[in-house]
Amino acid sequence: MFPQDFLTSLLIKMAFVTIFVVAAARLAERSRPAIAALIATLPISIGPIFVLLSLEHDSAFLGSAALKSIASVGATLGFIAVYANSATRFGPLKALSIGYLYWAPMAFFVHSVDWSLSSSLAFLGLVAAVSECAMRWLKEAPAPVRVERRWWDIPVRATAVALLVALVTGLSHALGSSGVGTLANFPIVMSSLSLITHFRLGGRQTAAMLANTTGGMLGVGAGLVFVHLAIVHMGAPIALPLALGISLIWNFGLYLVSRKNRTG
Repeated sequence: MFPQDFLTSLLIKMAFVTIFVVAAARLAERSRPAIAALIATLPISIGPIFVLLSLEHDSAFLGSAALKSIASVGATLGFIAVYANSATRFGPLKALSIGYLYWAPMAFFVHSVDWSLSSSLAFLGLVAAVSECAMRWLKEAPAPVRVERRWWDIPVRATAVALLVALVTGLSHALGSSGVGTLANFPIVMSSLSLITHFRLGGRQTAAMLANTTGGMLGVGAGLVFVHLAIVHMGAPIALPLALGISLIWNFGLYLVSRKNRTG
């Protein structure tokens, strides 16, 4: 049996993340693919995970987990590229399965390697470059044909993310910083958002959204680099909000560039 205070804390964490995901999902669904991608690549799951971990672990643990997470962004980017290309040929469940078949060995590789900052950045940069080339042809999509929203779309999506947060934070002592850093970037947000978009709007529209996520995912990596370098010196209450600010400013900059290219 779990102690009551543990269960209460867990429910509060899950409720917090659920509210956050529902708000982000609503915004993404009302946007064109490039903007939806920027919303989807905000630290919707990994941000709350690190905030909640900071309540139970010291800064050294978080800094080590952040280093592992930099490399795990690469595994997630690979998943995105595989799903995007699969979505144009297969249905939602098959495309998702193919994506996970790629992600699982990549995540195991990330977990197994003793990363330095330079090697994790090199790995992330390599995967980002390959993924961008693989998805370049998918960035533009025809106007979507709207279908009726299922009442369970967003609740299911939010619950999935909340369960991931609960799993990683609840088992963080057993997983250690390496396990936490790897699983913190499990592509649950991309999976749920892509799966529901695929069902509602079709594979081509889903692929277009995913094809625009490379820049935003690099912003997540930039925030994690800051956490790794600064959290021991600044402490979690200062370093984590600043890292969030880096991701937000990064994506806002990408939005301005996208808007300029669209109107220019």
